[in-house]
Amino acid sequence: MSWTPTIRNFTMKSKTFLLYLLLTTLLPINAAAVYDTLSIDITPTANDVQFCFNPNYSLFGHTYLAIQTGNDFFFLSSTENGLNLAPWLPENEPPIFLEGRSKAVCLGPYSKESLQGISVYAGVGVTLVDLLNTGNYAKIFDGVSTLPQPTKDWTVMVYAVGSDLESSSKHWASRDIVEMLKGSTTSVTDAINVVVTTGGSQRYGWNTVKRLFIHNGSQEVLADLGPQSMATPQALSDFVQYAQTNFPAQHYALILWNHGGGTLGYGKDLSTAGKGHIMSLTELSQAYQTIRQHTDKPLDIVVYDACLMSSIEVAEITSTITNVMAGSAELEPGHGLNYEHLLKTIIETPPADGITFGKIAKTGYLQQSQAQNTFNTSQITYSVLDLTQLPQLWETFGQFATELKTVFTDSGFLTTEMLSQGIIRAPGYPVKETGRLLRSLDEQKNIRIDLYNVLQTVSPDEEFKQLKSYAEELQTSLQQLVVDYETNDRVKAINPEAGRISLDIGSEKPYLSLLPAAYTQLSEALDLYNQKRQADTSKPTGEFVCPGGLICADAKWWNLKADEVINLDGYYGQQAEQGVEVYLIKPLYRYQPLAQTLEIGVNGQEACQYQLCVSDTECSNLTVTENQGLWLADVVYNDLPAILTLCQEDNATWKACSVLPQQGSVWGRDGPLSAGDTVTPTVLHLQDGELTQQPSPSLVVGDMVPVVKQICDMQTAVITASYFGNNYKQQFERLCDKGDCVCKENDKNESCITTANQFRAGVRIEVF
Repeated sequence: MSWTPTIRNFTMKSKTFLLYLLLTTLLPINAAAVYDTLSIDITPTANDVQFCFNPNYSLFGHTYLAIQTGNDFFFLSSTENGLNLAPWLPENEPPIFLEGRSKAVCLGPYSKESLQGISVYAGVGVTLVDLLNTGNYAKIFDGVSTLPQPTKDWTVMVYAVGSDLESSSKHWASRDIVEMLKGSTTSVTDAINVVVTTGGSQRYGWNTVKRLFIHNGSQEVLADLGPQSMATPQALSDFVQYAQTNFPAQHYALILWNHGGGTLGYGKDLSTAGKGHIMSLTELSQAYQTIRQHTDKPLDIVVYDACLMSSIEVAEITSTITNVMAGSAELEPGHGLNYEHLLKTIIETPPADGITFGKIAKTGYLQQSQAQNTFNTSQITYSVLDLTQLPQLWETFGQFATELKTVFTDSGFLTTEMLSQGIIRAPGYPVKETGRLLRSLDEQKNIRIDLYNVLQTVSPDEEFKQLKSYAEELQTSLQQLVVDYETNDRVKAINPEAGRISLDIGSEKPYLSLLPAAYTQLSEALDLYNQKRQADTSKPTGEFVCPGGLICADAKWWNLKADEVINLDGYYGQQAEQGVEVYLIKPLYRYQPLAQTLEIGVNGQEACQYQLCVSDTECSNLTVTENQGLWLADVVYNDLPAILTLCQEDNATWKACSVLPQQGSVWGRDGPLSAGDTVTPTVLHLQDGELTQQPSPSLVVGDMVPVVKQICDMQTAVITASYFGNNYKQQFERLCDKGDCVCKENDKNESCITTANQFRAGVRIEVF
């Protein structure tokens, strides 16, 4: 069937011009909602195009399909006798293409010749008026372009591996494509090329690899390559070569969209062909080398719209094909970059170089994070790197690494203390990983820490003057490498200088041969550090002394030496039949130079039972970890391990504001909970100095945002101090229990009388 001859048999209705105005000019398009409720699969071949539609909605709404030729609009409906094409009469409700939820329906294939001059709109709504009022429609086809396109100022290449980000209920990849559609709709038409490759997901329409051309507010599917893995070097290099051949430009930007793992690699492909593979750093390097071999000059910029990719290791790999890189050392929220802001800005004022392009991407990312409130609930960072500075940096890096290795070879445990203090004071990425209840430095294969902060804190002692000098030089080199960066207050609260770039100090380094020799030198120095740390069997020593010098009874004040303790947490809970159920973990102390004794009291009124509730009656116990004004909970989310973030509302109620899943070794992106999600909270059990993690009954999220309830029984309150010294070996010491955790009115307890905040128990970090 060909649409064109059929359409031309109808007489033009003048009132259809009203619909033309509504669809094309007057109403804002909220196309994200269309792609949430309707999976669209457009498959072109050399001569034909096929259209398939699979509704995702379950309740109200119908699918409408409108065909435009000139100013004429016609609606398509499916009947027992086949397809029916009818002109729209403004006084009548147009025919419905698909009623409610149904199976996938395909149209065509139609010859490309017959589709010239044809535009296709798809929308979802209860009625056409509802659809128009909500703007829940999109132009899904707008003719066939001729390739290659004329040379433009910029070609933006987006490699979008949909993964579970697209197959989730949020359809994050489609949302970003909608942002691209909006960003390409400006008064300056055809100023840039936006070329997208999609695939890598189990969502309908995403299980094959497609090439898209986005321009003038519409997307055109140029090619369908069939089922292929996007997590291979060839798939990426083929895309870049295809884009440069068919969309020539003065400047090129490559954006890699999906999951990121820093040293673990990029791009988890969950399609049938991808089988969950992620492109390792070695494979990413292979792709970049192939691309560089086929280009006359480096790309202007590579932007990582993926988590954890602003690392020194990724920067070196990326320098193969570009002089500029942009990305985040931290996790990204689900929305990622703001493509509407990015495209509109570069269309209206084309950037002169990759650094300017990266700054535009960073600004939009921060603005969108603030607008969507993820700026306040996530650790937001973003950096723009001038990779031409890497050769000088590696020279300084080599001097520092060689000296560090010499120090660890020639010196004793003092060097272990030096580096341990630096590591504990530097943020680790992702910061929210602190929500994990059971973590061990020795068991983690990838440990990303803030490189700049480690250099700030390493070698504070005068006897390591040369090491300190190299560390300061390396900080200067990093400032020249990271030409623009910004973080939010949650990262700055950990360290004001955090958020530029990370370094992996874990044990797994299959990419080692790809990096300069200086990196191997550092790796060997870290191996020496770990050997000495693991051989150290010491633990902090102290005594229990009441504030007035009296011997404590049940509630205790524990005096510890400042040079022995590097980390101190409070474990707040309730007495169980055996051991303690821990419900709250609070940071009490992180190593810092002290001029005088530090007194840290523990508030027994916080030793309550904590429950996550999805309704007034459906609740499960959970353990929460406090971090920079947020509560983090280690949960299982839709069968995946995850970190649940809890935020405090104005009325002091703690609510679930986002969830961060992890699939295998790859972290997902922060996003809100949705109705139907399953959450299994976990609780820590402490007995005889050993921690175990136990699941609570699973909960199914409904319409209510899950909240946290507290059940406080001061007679069964228990608070334990968890601490470790320079060897990172955890120890526990009971501070109070059996109802003696709280000072009562007119309490004669020495501790309640003499301490500033009337704490019965706590810890003193003493300076000697």
